[in-house]
Order: sequence, then structure tokens, then C-alpha cells
Amino acid sequence: MWDVIMTKIEQIGNSLRDLIRDRSIIARCELLNRTYQFVRQANLSAEEKAELQKLVGEQIAAGIFCNILSGAPIFFDLPKLDTYTTINGRIFHFLHTQKYSKQDFDCAYRKFLAATGELKDLQRCNLIDLLTQFMTGAGYAVVSSSPGRLRFSAQGREVDCMVFTSIKSIEPAKCIPEAGADCVVVVPSSESLEPFVSFFRESGPAAEESGVQYWIANMEKGTIDPFIGYTTDMDIYEQFANPRLAEMVRTTWTARR
Repeated sequence: MWDVIMTKIEQIGNSLRDLIRDRSIIARCELLNRTYQFVRQANLSAEEKAELQKLVGEQIAAGIFCNILSGAPIFFDLPKLDTYTTINGRIFHFLHTQKYSKQDFDCAYRKFLAATGELKDLQRCNLIDLLTQFMTGAGYAVVSSSPGRLRFSAQGREVDCMVFTSIKSIEPAKCIPEAGADCVVVVPSSESLEPFVSFFRESGPAAEESGVQYWIANMEKGTIDPFIGYTTDMDIYEQFANPRLAEMVRTTWTARR
């Protein structure tokens, strides 16, 4: 049995090893989303998940991602991404012992740009997985879904969730609550706070008045937290890593207007 477990766990390690060796210089967001992808594709059993959780924590994909950047990855012979740089606002990781030229970094950025369409679709899929896990933990189940939108139900209460891959792509006026359900917009955190500060200052009051809740999914930690608006469902409230985040944002960023 252990050989079977190790084969599926090693499948994740082999996929990551091939990716890092191929990219050499890799965008942080691509490494993160590919890690989620490889964990999902491995289709781990409950026993296999338990074995990995002993090594990297409850949130497997997020834990593996952090482990890769820790300098002591759990997978044998995985290149150690021990340094980073910023290219056009994006963080890229690489091995410090390699001597890279400007052309190498330019090439890495071009590869990233060529993959942005695929990565956006992959990120949406990963966000939906994380959101579904979060809502399942709060006692909800999916009752309907369409591209970028899921409806969850639990004990006579329903939550309509819209998933976006960037805070910049949200048009609050189009995020309209449906009758009989709480309305939630889910968006991933970013490498900079600036887009969230701008969104809050431009659309925060209107978003609060509309009754729509905005949640931030931190995929690096595998957590979801409130950004704008408040839930009255204590089962959801207890799933947040930092349930007071929306209150802190409102207090701090409103004061800085």
C-alpha cells in the first residue's frame, strides 16, 4: 500500500520537478497555480491526503507551494528556488547559483505572457476548488453551477458565489444579488495591495449598500477571508482564517481617504 501512496505523491513531485526545470525562472503565480493543478490531477485518496498533510499541513496544495520555497522541499531532487526578482510587476523565482542574463529573464517573462490565458482558466478552476472546500466545511453543498458561478445550499439558506480571477476585472454594478440567496464575489489575493485599496475606495461604499459580500481567497495559504460586507452565517464566519478582516479594512482604509 505504501508503494501505491508514494507513487501518487511522487507524481506531484515529478510534475513540479519537470515544470521548474523547464521554466528555470518561473513566475510565482504560475508555480502556485500549477501546484494546485498537480495536486488535483493526482486524485489523492483520503489516506494519501493524510500522508501529505503530515508533511505540509491541512491545505495540501498551499502547503506544498510554501514548502517548495522554504529551501527544504519534501520532494527529492527538486530545484531549490531560493531567490527571486520582479519583472514588470510580477515576482519570478529561480536558483541563485545559476548565472542568468537579461535575455534569460526576458525569455522567462515571454513564456509567462504566452501562458496567461491558460493560467487564468487554471486559476479560476483552482479558486472554485478552494471555494467549494471552504463552503463544504461550513456545511454547504453545490446545488448548481455555471462558468465562474456556483450556488450553495445548507439548511434552507443559499449562497450565490461569483468567482473572478482579478479584482481589476470586477464590475460591481453587474454583481447583482439573486432572490433568496446571499451574494458573494470571490477574488484571489494579489502580489500587491494597491488594486484592493483602489477597489475599496472606488466601490467599497456602493458594494456594502448593495448587500454583496466580497471575499479574498489567499491561495498561498489556502484560506478565504471577508473583504467587504459581513456574513450572518456563523458556520461561514468560523471558516474564515481572519473573520474580522473586512472590519479592519473598513476602519483602516476609510480613515486614509
